[in-house]
Amino acid sequence: MYKKIDFRVRPPYGNYLTMFQNEQAHFARLADAFDMTVSESQRTGNLEQFVKEMDLADIEISVVPGRKNLGVDSEGMFPLTAKYPGRFMIFPYIDPTDGDEALYEIDRCRDRWDIRGVSVEPTYQPKPYAFDDPIAFPMYEKLEKEDLALFVSYSAKLLPVVDPDTVRQLGSVLHHFPDLKIIVGHGGWPWHLEVMAMAFNSPNIYIVPDMYGLTGAGSGDYIKAANTLMKHQMLFGTAYPILNIMDTARFYENCGLKESVKPDFFYNNAAKLLKL
Repeated sequence: MYKKIDFRVRPPYGNYLTMFQNEQAHFARLADAFDMTVSESQRTGNLEQFVKEMDLADIEISVVPGRKNLGVDSEGMFPLTAKYPGRFMIFPYIDPTDGDEALYEIDRCRDRWDIRGVSVEPTYQPKPYAFDDPIAFPMYEKLEKEDLALFVSYSAKLLPVVDPDTVRQLGSVLHHFPDLKIIVGHGGWPWHLEVMAMAFNSPNIYIVPDMYGLTGAGSGDYIKAANTLMKHQMLFGTAYPILNIMDTARFYENCGLKESVKPDFFYNNAAKLLKL
């Protein structure tokens, strides 16, 4: 077993509890698809049980991105870090369409709490925007200048219409803000090869394959990349509560990753990004 940082978790806490109340059928469908089980914490939404499952999976830290359309704001999630010191790191949700208020919110979060980055879901919030919409540029510029990472949920799952232009938008932001550290959740699937090409050209793109690195179409590409060109830019993540963290950890421990890259994939790459 390897110590781990899970870079994509929505724990049973605060407004994320609605996922545990409303998405049990979805949890069961994906567990069946990936030959997994639905864990006790997935079924019950019990936070203490979830932390026990983190321990069983050797997950030392869970990174928690906010989500605006569930009302998961900074005030509601940061108390988790006091409840379990050292176990959770919050990436507060920031909506760049809020203009100057978004920049103020970054300052407020940084002044009050220990943040290493922020979260966005451009196509999955009440007021969607294109990732390369200039309205977001002041926020990107601020994050780049202050060396805060940007976690973006990025896959066809989060698009109202599957649009290949989505991956071009990522490239455009990278072009305008080359020093901005961008973490691509959901692995950029199904445009993961294009995202990997960007990561090959930029050390500031990080990829979290999570559920898309398991056994679905294109999953093997993530493993090959983690073993070679992307060995310092791939991050372990479970996408909990969509997936059982213990089963997901066991899968990645036995999926063909080289022993020499496992410490980086599971922990070191994330630790460096988070400045631990």
